[in-house]
Amino acid sequence: MTTAEKLLFPVQLFDRMTEFAEVAYPYEGCGVLVGIPGSSVVAVSEVFEGRNLVEDRRRDRYELDPRDIIRAEREAREAGQEVIGFYHTHPDHPARPSQFDTDRAWPAYHYVVISVVGGRLAEATAWTLVEGEEPNRFEEVPLRGGHRGPGYNPPSLVAEAP
Repeated sequence: MTTAEKLLFPVQLFDRMTEFAEVAYPYEGCGVLVGIPGSSVVAVSEVFEGRNLVEDRRRDRYELDPRDIIRAEREAREAGQEVIGFYHTHPDHPARPSQFDTDRAWPAYHYVVISVVGGRLAEATAWTLVEGEEPNRFEEVPLRGGHRGPGYNPPSLVAEAP
């Protein structure tokens, strides 16, 4: 799988991911993105809520339960799709990958980081790991169909996945 130039979310899936993110507040929430890879656009077709296994630093760390990844992979494969990435939240912090996030990322996946401030979505951004660079570095990918900034969701960014 290769990463694309854009990550496309149907509105209802972005809203579902936002709900998962807000419910997890004030702790980090996480989950799996399933979709249809393409050459320049990756379309999200399903969002799975995950379990954060971190107990001692849940406000600023997450570890996605591997069973959630396996379940998402199985369901994706049955639908002729694949796991295309992951999402997690940053409670009361910007929607930018931390060094911790960067150090633990896998190449060829998309990562959505969601800032949740006071229990509400503040911003969501999408990223991919630049392959072959040491140290690891993320590059932002345009996120379409969701929110960028507080309350920002212009109709021109809303699109349905194929």
